[in-house]
Amino acid sequence: MAGRSRKMSIVATGKIGKQAIANKAAQEKKIKLARDCLAPPTWLDDEAQAEFKRVVDEAGKIDILDNLDLAVLAIYSNAYSKYIAMTCYINEHGVTGERETAYGIYEVVSPYVLAQEKFVKQIMMCSTKLALATTDRLKLIVPTAGEEKPENKFLRFVK
Repeated sequence: MAGRSRKMSIVATGKIGKQAIANKAAQEKKIKLARDCLAPPTWLDDEAQAEFKRVVDEAGKIDILDNLDLAVLAIYSNAYSKYIAMTCYINEHGVTGERETAYGIYEVVSPYVLAQEKFVKQIMMCSTKLALATTDRLKLIVPTAGEEKPENKFLRFVK
């Protein structure tokens, strides 16, 4: 869908009217889901399950995850676990390996490095969707009543 992404009704700054703001708020309330099924899937390994639980606990403090985020969070946790495994292997064996061809033995980049890069991409994509980075969460911040714009002192001359 083209155009700008939709803002929450509390964050919207355009002149859309009180009724439109109330309608938006009602729609947002309808899409908020429960968090009661956020348990790590059994197919995740121990490290991935620990990461899953850590993210759910931390995100619960600001209530940004719900039941529909389960699949993305499981993919994130799995990629995180595999990334750690690849990193441990690379630390132990190095970033290069040897490849034998008909012309001799060549030093090549380890396939573990390539796999590690793929897991990093998965982690980044999922963390953006889940708002795990501070920059992603900044888009969700709702202004408080104390942050309202000051009244324009010249408006009295317009009336």
